Amino acid sequence: MWSDRLHRRQFLRLAAIAAGTAGLAGCFTPLYGDPQVVRGGGSAQAALRDLEIPEISGRTGVVLRNELIFLTQGGGGRAASPTHVLRVALSIDTVPLVLNTSAGRPAAQSVSLIGNYMITTVGSNEPIHRGSAFATASFDRTAQRLASDRAIVEAQERAAKELAESIVTQVAGWYATRPR
Repeated sequence: MWSDRLHRRQFLRLAAIAAGTAGLAGCFTPLYGDPQVVRGGGSAQAALRDLEIPEISGRTGVVLRNELIFLTQGGGGRAASPTHVLRVALSIDTVPLVLNTSAGRPAAQSVSLIGNYMITTVGSNEPIHRGSAFATASFDRTAQRLASDRAIVEAQERAAKELAESIVTQVAGWYATRPR
């Protein structure tokens, strides 16, 4: 008898949860959703294709810009008719993580990239959106100088690719939620 009540309570509890979540199901808009399929949703992917990305100084800046172009254009090169410009100011910092006390130098380090970005309309310097993103990558230092130098370069490349993904996700979210 009490087992039957327990099963009924569980069923009623699950039914209440399902009814509550069904009411919220229409509130979800996919980030890269098609506006013809989801009413009221903006097409962030189409807006990303209309971004112009000017050069970013430094070797890591070149890697970051190339990755941003790849992620926004889908591998199709630069924007054909850009409507907005995405400017990124990049700062790089290297921090020692582990010190090798016998050698007197770091055994492991971390590269931190901070990208402060701004979106403007083409032909204007007035920002319509600002944001910031960061990425880190760690690497090991060895006694071999060339190997350590290459490890730094590869860590900066990994961090630049991660930073590009973070910036594109933030910009796509802004495009998807901004009022039209």
